[in-house]
Amino acid sequence: MSWEVPTMKSKISFFNAGLFKSTLRRFWPLWIIHFAGWLLFLPVLTLMNNFGPNRSTDFIFVISESAVFASPIIAFIMAILAAMAVFSFMYNSRSTGLIASLPVRREAIFCSAWLGGVFVIVGSNLVIALLTFLFSLGATTSAALAFKAVCIWLGVYSMQFILFFGIASLTAVMTGSIAVLPILYIIFNFLAVGMETIIRLDFSCLIWGMSNVSFDCVLDFLSPLVYMLENFTPVLKYNTPYAYDIYGLALQTNECISFTFDHWLPSAIYFVVGLVFSAAALMIFRRRRMESAGDVVAVRCMRPVFKYGVTVCSALCGGLLLYTVLFALFESRSASVFIMILSMIIFAFIGYFGAKMLLEKSFHVFRGSWVGFIVVCCLCAVFTLCCDLDVLGIGSYVPKVSSVKSLNVNYAGRIVDPSVIEDYIQLHKDIVSKKDRYENISYADSYEYVTFNYTLKDDRTISRAYRLPFDDENAARYYGLSNSVSILLERFSPSIPADEEHCSQAILYIGDNQRIDLTPAQAIDFYRNALLPDIKAGHKVISRTNDDIIATMYITFEQEIDNSRYYDSQEIVVEITTDCTECISWIKDNLGIDIEEDTQYYD
Repeated sequence: MSWEVPTMKSKISFFNAGLFKSTLRRFWPLWIIHFAGWLLFLPVLTLMNNFGPNRSTDFIFVISESAVFASPIIAFIMAILAAMAVFSFMYNSRSTGLIASLPVRREAIFCSAWLGGVFVIVGSNLVIALLTFLFSLGATTSAALAFKAVCIWLGVYSMQFILFFGIASLTAVMTGSIAVLPILYIIFNFLAVGMETIIRLDFSCLIWGMSNVSFDCVLDFLSPLVYMLENFTPVLKYNTPYAYDIYGLALQTNECISFTFDHWLPSAIYFVVGLVFSAAALMIFRRRRMESAGDVVAVRCMRPVFKYGVTVCSALCGGLLLYTVLFALFESRSASVFIMILSMIIFAFIGYFGAKMLLEKSFHVFRGSWVGFIVVCCLCAVFTLCCDLDVLGIGSYVPKVSSVKSLNVNYAGRIVDPSVIEDYIQLHKDIVSKKDRYENISYADSYEYVTFNYTLKDDRTISRAYRLPFDDENAARYYGLSNSVSILLERFSPSIPADEEHCSQAILYIGDNQRIDLTPAQAIDFYRNALLPDIKAGHKVISRTNDDIIATMYITFEQEIDNSRYYDSQEIVVEITTDCTECISWIKDNLGIDIEEDTQYYD
């Protein structure tokens, strides 16, 4: 007769109370600093508003808005500090030996440390939000709206911290050096925007027509801090606009009545991404070699990624910097390809063998295989040649009229009329088709610098710039389009009503020495009875050179923005040329100055 011993399956534990409490206890100074900072910023300032001599009922909304503005930066900094603290046991051989000797599974080790960091931050956020709400009750007119305001900050900041802490956790398990951790963390957060910007700069150097005037990054969402600072804008709502008397003093002040945040969906997506990164960090930590403490890269499969990533980034960034210096010495587009390849290879060498030194902890890395470096050099040459030949057609791309919302060009400024935009697009296509004629014009030649800055209907921007010979027909055509009646009327027709009520300032400069301040009535009379008649008569109002400009008029229009305390301002600048007969006659008749004959007023 045999007896069978019953067996019990062991369960995987993801939490250890002792490690959790140790995390809270050991790093208490960091938690106290975080709590004290927010305590002073939110509850204490709110309490001071209650007992101050100028108690404001909308203070809770204003302070909550400021807290939401600051939250991404504070979450970004606090996440890496918390990760360096709770995961510090991975970066010391004695600590890793001690933690490995405990009868605790790796899942429990990681999760206990991770939960320790999150618990303290989110828990302190709850306390701060509750105190802020309670201290605001004595001043605010609506407890419900005050509660909503502090909850917005609580939700936004907590989700942002989870995101950045997830990124910090992932980078923490990939390295064995606490000094390398913040560097990897910063690189991880800014890699997408940084590399896109560098590549765009490389394009502007190598692809004919590319302009580095505007960088409309499309990968900014992969750099959360950049994306949040650009797009996560809270909104304060006011009950009435400001009203002012003739001396500019406020007759009626408006009161902030609510505070809203309209970016919950991307915030939730980022929150989920943070949880996914944390789960990925757990998976990596389970297989991580604990004896890799001190290594720059602790995960073996990530070492080639680190080595070639450093090499490529060094080649692109350092190569661009060296190219800028060398190109300034030669200023020859024909030599630009060779200069760029040489610059990239030099910094690829530095990056490749520098990364090998960090990985192998030795300076003796030059006797090994050079195959990887040679491959990177070939890729640098291929990249540079493809850019110069414009294999992807980036430089020759001209958008369709139907996809363009507005166009900004030299002389004419911003244009929204589709028929005028079509004329410029046809000119742009003609310039692109004659690339062989224009691409080798140097800075030493006499040229016209023409630009096309398109804003598409999806709000993306496309910028192109070309140097054309000054006497070229396309350069004259570009200038001629800018002086067409339709464009001039659009340019000198502000969206703010052009009347005396909205005219805040008008200044006439004659030559280099004389300034004349005009009244609003004079400015509007000049605008209606001199400038517009000159434009409609086809007189040249935009000058291609400064030789025929004899005076300049600046007129500023302002109007109050609805439901806010801010003003919208627009300025038109009129360069009065010798062809502007109506403007010249108006100045003579109304100001008594004959700027055509009296040479002391102009050069």
